[in-house]
Amino acid sequence: MINYYIGTAVCVLAALLFVLFPWFTKQKEHSNKTLSNKKLIKQRLDELEFERQQGLLSDTDKQQSENELTLAFLDEAKSQDTQQVSSKLVLVIGGLLSVLIGAGVYWHANQVQRIDNWQIAQKQTSSLGQRMLQGDQALTIQDLQTFALGLRTKLVETPEDAIGWMLLGRVSGALNRVDDAIQAFEKSLQYDPNNTGTLASFAQALLMSGEEQQVLQAKRVLLHILSLEPENTNAMGVLAIVASELKDQELALENWQRLLEFIPATDANYAAVQQRISQLEQELNQADNTNQAMTDSKRVLITVDISQSLKAKLPANGFLFVFAQEPTGAVRMPAAVVKMPLSRFPVVIELSNDNAMMPNYTLSQLEQAKLVARISLDENVAQAPGELQGEILVTLNADEITEETITINRELE
Repeated sequence: MINYYIGTAVCVLAALLFVLFPWFTKQKEHSNKTLSNKKLIKQRLDELEFERQQGLLSDTDKQQSENELTLAFLDEAKSQDTQQVSSKLVLVIGGLLSVLIGAGVYWHANQVQRIDNWQIAQKQTSSLGQRMLQGDQALTIQDLQTFALGLRTKLVETPEDAIGWMLLGRVSGALNRVDDAIQAFEKSLQYDPNNTGTLASFAQALLMSGEEQQVLQAKRVLLHILSLEPENTNAMGVLAIVASELKDQELALENWQRLLEFIPATDANYAAVQQRISQLEQELNQADNTNQAMTDSKRVLITVDISQSLKAKLPANGFLFVFAQEPTGAVRMPAAVVKMPLSRFPVVIELSNDNAMMPNYTLSQLEQAKLVARISLDENVAQAPGELQGEILVTLNADEITEETITINRELE
């Protein structure tokens, strides 16, 4: 490499000499030519003076000839100056070319360095591959980059090497080149589609991307691994996590339960997995109850009347609230409620899931209910002194409409 740089320097110097030598030669010729022209003009002036003394030229003719000689000398000097400027321009261009040549040499030298790195990578590919397969923790980022370079070269020569593509995928993943890793694993699986080690690494790379479509693909890959190796506990755990992320709680529960069978009760992970199973079972039960409640869709038809003793206390601009509550008072929020301006009694009102205040808490979720009819002085459903109210406890039927009557018979204090 040192000899290469020395040779490059010699070439640059030679280029500079080719540019500068003609310029120096031309400068010397220019100086000689200027001196020669001055002598000729002086000689011609002497001849003109001699011809005037001999009477061959008049004073006027002599003066005109001298003027012409002077103009001719000035024109020639100007032309030579122009040529000198042109020579300097050539020199500048030559210098720039020399710099460009140097830059080109430097760039080429870098390519040579890359070639050296490539050759080193080829020599070390085998040893680095063995260290990687053995899980050597001492491998550095530089080692991984060198191995990847050599491995890509090897795969150009042997493109059907499934193990080579698998190793390239793993080293690309370690270098955080997720897209390269995914492509390498896909290549490896073309030639060895049932290699569970490659499939596991492929699923991991897909999850690293974080994109929904690739997470779904990772789920399919993990299911394939378990179809090949039903007792692969690593695939069970990862699939359980992926299923939870995708809101597939049934699949998550199934795999946590399967995984628990392989964990000793004395293992610290046993309690954590068991807790996760309990949590998923509770969530699924709640979801089942909600779905069942939405399917049942209970309805109550209520006839509301008022006692004769309270009719005189009806407000002029009051409101009637009719609602159903959980009978024990554990949940104070109504499962269904209807509000309407006061009208003539009796009045018939229907309560159903359509009157729920919250979509996840409906009338169909109650087996028993406290039905309340309240005359409010304003539009606020909250209880206040002076309001009139009646209530009853009922059992709700899922298969038929429940019909009840409420009589407003007391004044709230």
